[in-house]
Amino acid sequence: MKKKLNLSLLIALLVFLNFQELRAQSASSRVIGSPSIPSSSGDIQICARTSFNSFTVTADLSSGNAFDSGNQFLLEVSDENGSFDDPTNVQELASTSVPNSTTTSTEILFENFSVPENFNSDTYRLRVRSTSPEVIGSITSAPVAIHFLRDDIDITLDNRRVIFCDVTSFSKTVSVVIKETLSGNTVDPNDFEWEWLKNGIVIPGENASSITITEEGTYFARIPGQGKCQPFFNATGVGESTKVRASIINTSDVTIETPASDFSFCPNESKILNSSETDTRYDYQWIKNGEPIEGETSPSITLPDNDFGGEYTLSIVFSEDCTLLTDPIAVINEGSSITQTLPENLILLPTQVIDLQIMTDAPEGSNVRWFVETTPQTSSPLVGNTSTFAAQFIGKYRVEISATDPCNSMLFSETELFAPTGIEMSIGSKNENTCDVDTFTVELLEMIGETVSGLKIALTPEQYAFFDFEWFKDGVPVGNNTTSLDISRSEEDSVYELRANLKTGEFTNITSNSLTVAFIPNDIVIQANPAGLTLGGIVTLSVPQNNAYTYQWFRNVDSEETLLDGETNNTLEVSENGEYFVRISSLICTLTVPVITIGELRGKSEIIPNIVTPNSDGINDNWLLPPNLFNQQDVEITIYNSRGQVDFTSGNYQNNWPVENSKSLGKDPIYYYIITKNNSVVRKGSITVMR
Repeated sequence: MKKKLNLSLLIALLVFLNFQELRAQSASSRVIGSPSIPSSSGDIQICARTSFNSFTVTADLSSGNAFDSGNQFLLEVSDENGSFDDPTNVQELASTSVPNSTTTSTEILFENFSVPENFNSDTYRLRVRSTSPEVIGSITSAPVAIHFLRDDIDITLDNRRVIFCDVTSFSKTVSVVIKETLSGNTVDPNDFEWEWLKNGIVIPGENASSITITEEGTYFARIPGQGKCQPFFNATGVGESTKVRASIINTSDVTIETPASDFSFCPNESKILNSSETDTRYDYQWIKNGEPIEGETSPSITLPDNDFGGEYTLSIVFSEDCTLLTDPIAVINEGSSITQTLPENLILLPTQVIDLQIMTDAPEGSNVRWFVETTPQTSSPLVGNTSTFAAQFIGKYRVEISATDPCNSMLFSETELFAPTGIEMSIGSKNENTCDVDTFTVELLEMIGETVSGLKIALTPEQYAFFDFEWFKDGVPVGNNTTSLDISRSEEDSVYELRANLKTGEFTNITSNSLTVAFIPNDIVIQANPAGLTLGGIVTLSVPQNNAYTYQWFRNVDSEETLLDGETNNTLEVSENGEYFVRISSLICTLTVPVITIGELRGKSEIIPNIVTPNSDGINDNWLLPPNLFNQQDVEITIYNSRGQVDFTSGNYQNNWPVENSKSLGKDPIYYYIITKNNSVVRKGSITVMR
């Protein structure tokens, strides 16, 4: 009986195993077709970049039994030569389980997968493999070009223009500069391969990140070796630098021109001067009678109607190697000008009469007419080169000159007089005093008249004579009735004011701002806490606080003072090495505090390793960061391979690279890292992988 039972069990087991084998054979009899990439052209290409790395592949699946519920369809890619022979070089690009339950012919769809950033070959092949049961697609794809090129970097050349003046030969080195688009961090251009082009043609042998230019032409650099994706990247400008045009300028060919018949003009004519060289990439500055004309920095200038005659030249900066000053041209005013116009606005004090005066080069005998509002007041021939009108009332004033010159010039100038509704006054020191003097002078800086409309107009110094003044110290008169006062260091911490009364009585007890005499001690030094930067840390710089002082912090950059915008307190937080100083000012003097140099403080706990040995011996298998950088939410780690491609990036780093998360499996010998904290770079360096 026992033997029969064992025989029955054996038969049942054989039947079950045979069923499973038949089932697997039935599923494995399904055919997985060649992966297909949608393409409008004959070539099959995957041209990935940082801003777009999402692709779709399909493969046909023949009819047959359903796959196991846990089955995964895997999209696999060969090595760069198209071989699947070495399993360690086969990588998985995407997976899906969607068609498991189907038995009819269908399509396996792999959507929105990305390709690794180190892919760079025209001869990859794709295949699809199922896991349960394992079925390897019998048909691999045709060769697929897969390339990745970063487009999150700005590639520029360090020279905008290579231009030389009046030479027969030249030599200029131009180099590639790379910065990350978002962070502005510098990327080493030597991490990439390069080729240089002149007038769109590749220059043989020029493969460095810089080139020495000796011939005229248009040059730029680009990252080569993108195979069938190269035309696509070229067409979209990915991987290309800005262009630089190298040329020689013959300065004798650059002149000042005018669309008029000559450089003689009447005031009412259009008066335009042009440079014969009008490339707006150059820097222009128009000059009249040896003085630069403010704001005139384009290749063309339109001259004003008044006072335009004189000698004009044009400075053109073509490049750092070529600056030109054109030959001067004489612009002749055949007509006349008002060479000193009326002030724009004026305050008219009670009982005051203001003598309005203009100066002109119009011929004597020219008719001069003065108007108040639109009413003519006087009309007389010009005597000498000035005309004056006594203004007694508020309102708009206008002078017109009908000049008896060849152009019959019509000249005019306007102003408006306002009655004040209030008077403001300010005192201080006109000069920048250092704080080591024993005495200094405070004085009336400005008196302002406010109009009924709120317009504020400065009084002229001549109008100060209409007021009586008196200085006060701590609220007590000091017996000085002038507009200036000498103060000694012994009177520190005293408060001074200037008060004024209009002699006619309309405005009295006009009080200036209060000025506290606050000398700044010369022995102030900047304190640093801590004494230096720890990794990712902050140093607080401080000087004594005083409400009577204002503060401006600076950093020395390339031996030049750089103002730190917005830093106006007595403290400053810094996170970068460098030289810092503060300029302290009171109302009477300014002190520049000596520079402090901030460097790094490094302890054992802050050492960042530069070697890893991922050989599974438990020692240095991963790149281990110190506690203040490990598992920190505000710390971001980015690791690049030697080609500048991102191998790993993450916040809250878990000390698990390269064993767990290296895109390249840590196979490269050298990598580079950037560590940022709160979006500020705190450390850069390299990592050597030793196996």
